[in-house]
This record gives sequence, structure tokens and C-alpha cells, in this order.
Amino acid sequence: MAVALVGWAVLAASPAHSAEPSAPAGKKLIEYGWDVPTPAQMHDELAAMEKRPFDGLIFRLNGGHNAFVTKPLERAAFAEDERILPGLQFTRFTDNFVLVWGSPPDGFDWFDDTQWRAIEANAKLLVEVAQAGRVRGICFDPEPYDFSLWDYAKQPKAKAHTFAEYRTAVRQRGAQLMRAFETPMPGATILTFFHVSLFDRFANLTEAERAERLERERWGLMPDFFVGMLESASPKARFIDGNEHAYYYTSREQYFRAYHAIRQRARNLVPVEMREKYDRQVQAGQALYVDQNFALRQPKPEQYLSYRMTPEERAMWFEHNTYWALYTTDEYVWCYSERMNWWKDQTPPGLEAAILRARQKIAEGKPLGFDIEPLITAAGKRQAGGF
Repeated sequence: MAVALVGWAVLAASPAHSAEPSAPAGKKLIEYGWDVPTPAQMHDELAAMEKRPFDGLIFRLNGGHNAFVTKPLERAAFAEDERILPGLQFTRFTDNFVLVWGSPPDGFDWFDDTQWRAIEANAKLLVEVAQAGRVRGICFDPEPYDFSLWDYAKQPKAKAHTFAEYRTAVRQRGAQLMRAFETPMPGATILTFFHVSLFDRFANLTEAERAERLERERWGLMPDFFVGMLESASPKARFIDGNEHAYYYTSREQYFRAYHAIRQRARNLVPVEMREKYDRQVQAGQALYVDQNFALRQPKPEQYLSYRMTPEERAMWFEHNTYWALYTTDEYVWCYSERMNWWKDQTPPGLEAAILRARQKIAEGKPLGFDIEPLITAAGKRQAGGF
């Protein structure tokens, strides 16, 4: 009951929906989700969108967003994007990223040069078109939505090529993709939802032990792809590991451990001669997941802790996560959602106020002001909806 009363008091004092969010020095909050907008939507709704408590967003081009389709994208499909983007006048949203998928169809082959020429051309086209909107960088999503490109066992030539041979090819392709990104955008900033944060548990293994483990992992080829990207990146390029694991955090310690994993432990995943470059050009990001904290996830809601919380407790949990995500990130936190929509004013009660409170405290150098552990512990003992 004490926690709930505190939650009510904090919510009562919270700013209104359109309040100007404080800007913590060097810390940026970026929106992304199933409500990902196109340039056309931004053109029609930008003034209202910029009232939300973000410093930018991830958007997709109407003409396409998957660079890995293995066939050339048609520039004509992007005519609307190219017409609209130059005229967008951003004020609050200073840090916007264009979405680029890396999700190939069945039939994808790491050794197929023809496919890779198409992928490189697609990557250049997507970034070149987006540049008209003065974007901050590229959000590269490597998750396979069709073919499992990172799983060695699923590769069509796995019987003809060893895992080591695939690793070499994948590293080369990573280098090619980075060069393609930087052709229209020199010194590109690449935001990924995860890369090295997915593999820090392998960081202290010997090279032989790591290779043996990665060969069996469904993401096992991805570390070498990132190494190739980093290897070919220009000195001004940078990579942000968005640490998607932070979706599920319930304590501040987890944020600090993740930061250490990305900035220190994961250095061992790159060759020794590249570690200084890693230190200079790889940053730790953090993630937020609205559905996880606000009882929006489906199916089987009984699995999720937020269904055992009051609305006020959910808002406190999200404020906690927003605060510590901003506190520990090098610069960027991305806020992900699915079953809601920021731009259609379909948000759970207390969400926006929780973000504004956390941002204000970070901006003013103030402590969070409460411990989330008792709330998490109490909720874990309840049945779903049993508060």
C-alpha cells in the first residue's frame, strides 16, 4: 500500500502530456515501435508528434526498408519519400534514424556475389534517400524475419563450407555493407538493437571455445559481421549497441552490468588489433519496452510481471527503467512499443508522465528517489490482477 500511495502522489505532481521534456546533457531518447512512421505521416502530423517526450525517432521509407531483399530496389518507389523529406522542419526531433532491415528471403547465400551487389546497392539507395531528411544515422535491424542468416546450420552451403569459411565470408560482407552505408553518409552512426551485447557471455572464452559455441548458436555468425563493419568503418563512424536485453530489467544493477559488458567485456570479441578502434567507436545504448512494463504483452499475460501491478506501480517501474537507462547510456536510449501508438494518442495511463519525471531528474542531476525492489518483490508474489 505504501508503494501505491507514493505512486499516486508522484503521478499527481507529474507534468501534462505536452510538457517540454528536459534535455539531459548528452542523453537522447528515441522512439520506435509498431507505430513507426513514414515521411508522409511525419509531414502530416509532425507538430503533434514533436509534443511527445522524445529527441527523435526511427522512421521507415515508404518505398521500402529491407536492404537484404537480394534484388535491386527501384528508385521510382521512393519518389514520395524524396519529395517529402527535404521539406520536413524538425524542431524537437533532432536525432532521427532511418530503418534498414537486414532480413533476407529464402535462397539467401553469403557466397553469392550477385546477391551482395544488390544488397550493397539497396543499402546505398535507402541511406541516400533518407539523407534528404537530415537524419542522424541508420537504425540497422539484423533480426531475421524470414531466412535465418546468422545460423550456420541453416545455411544452404553448410555442407560445402566449414564454419570458419562462413565466418570469413560474413566478415567480408559486413565490411561491404559498412562501406555501402558510408558512401552516401560518411561517418555514419549505426544504431543496432543489439550486437555485442548478445555475446558478452562468450567474451572470456578462448577463440577455439568461442568458435565451437558460436557454430551451434542461431546468431552465431553475427559477431563476425559486426567485426567486418567495424573493421571497414571510417574514423568518424560509430556504432551504438542498443542492448535489447534491457527490455526486461528490474534493477539498476542490470543497467550498470550491461554497460560494463558492452564497453569492457565484449572487447574480447574483436581482434586485439581492433580493440582501440572498438573503444573509440562503439558506444553502449539502452532500451525500454513499454508493453513489458504496462501490461500490454500477449499472449499468456500471466507470464508478465506488469499484469500483477496497479497502473501506478507500472508507471513507477517505467520511470525507474527510464531513469537508469538514461543514467547509464553513453548517449542513446530507444523506447520500443507494440500494442499502443504514440502518434494516435493511444498510450497507457501514466506512461508519458513517467518518462517526463525520469528525464527531469536526470537533467537536474537528482536521484530517482525510490527503490523499485520492494515493488518488484511484492508484484512477484501476486496472482495476475490480484492487487
